[in-house]
Amino acid sequence: METPELPAGIRELPVVGGDLALDFANTVDDPLGPERHDHIADYHGLLWWSLRVGILTEQDADRLLLRAAPRRTAPVLRRAHQLRTAINLAAGAVADGSVGVDVLPGWGVLRGVAGEALGECELVQLRPVWGFEAVESPLWPVGLAAYELLTGPRARRIKRCAGCPWLFLDQSKNGSRRWCSMDICGTDEKMRRYVARRAARRTHT
Repeated sequence: METPELPAGIRELPVVGGDLALDFANTVDDPLGPERHDHIADYHGLLWWSLRVGILTEQDADRLLLRAAPRRTAPVLRRAHQLRTAINLAAGAVADGSVGVDVLPGWGVLRGVAGEALGECELVQLRPVWGFEAVESPLWPVGLAAYELLTGPRARRIKRCAGCPWLFLDQSKNGSRRWCSMDICGTDEKMRRYVARRAARRTHT
């Protein structure tokens, strides 16, 4: 499967969420900025991302690409975007501390995809395995991962980056991580603080 060609100025998507579902939620790069880019805007992009994060093998991706007629993949793209929105809503509510007694936002979509994923998998060595024959099959591991994350103890470690809207799983020992990536948002924040300190020193001299 060929690597998709990115527009000028668009970087390869960083994979920094620490969980398959959160990485899927983060597939819109610079979502609120001038270089916004949806990395799963088409079916080829969905397959490439799935290949990159290890959901699919090259053989799986090539086989699905051969079946990627627009009439078959258009509904899959809509479902993919609905799933991404649902994960952002649900995991975002957890990260923002706004989970109350009401039903978790996006839960209906997540429950539907997770249920479909369980209905289509086989359990091999205590792990779910899919044949990846159906064009919508790359969504199944994502839906199940979202269900397992949000219903398990790791949900308490979901955070939103202090520098951008992306979500990530804080796996630090003391739970103090603030950035989706220190190399991305963390470095930018350090630079802003450095510039601010320099400006403050000039002001007081």
